[in-house]
Amino acid sequence: MRRPSALFAVFMLTACGGSDPSTGESPGNFVPPATRPPTPLPGQVQSTPLSNYVGHYPNDAVDGVGFFDRSEVANLVVDLVPEEGLRRTIVGREATTVPIARVGSRIAAHGCEAHNCADRNWTVLVAADGNLDGGSVCYHDAESMGDASRWSTRAGTERRPGTCPQN
Repeated sequence: MRRPSALFAVFMLTACGGSDPSTGESPGNFVPPATRPPTPLPGQVQSTPLSNYVGHYPNDAVDGVGFFDRSEVANLVVDLVPEEGLRRTIVGREATTVPIARVGSRIAAHGCEAHNCADRNWTVLVAADGNLDGGSVCYHDAESMGDASRWSTRAGTERRPGTCPQN
């Protein structure tokens, strides 16, 4: 019976700087990579208007591309939502969502935490022409915000009363 190979494997796993299984923590010298804004490849610029997403759910593909996969939408979320985990929640597939709607001159995608929509929800509003200056992200978490929501735009962030609008 050859046990040295098993011990060698354990040694290699611990020596490679993996997380400590007893605490779940990463090594102290790990620095996660910075989130970079998406840019389309040459010749791959979106030609489908954002208004074509109205009536579809955010994760539905329109002409092969989901709403949050669009460069202008992804860049807006990266710019206005500083928390990596929250960005993943907003664009993730685990959320409860409603069909995208037109709200004035903007396109709105609303979502919430499954089985907790009243207490944790968000709305991403993008200018129909894709201009990032016309976009905003609303986020509501009743546990940390009470009866208010955080509204972020490129001009800044403010708290407003109530939850995020559901289209």
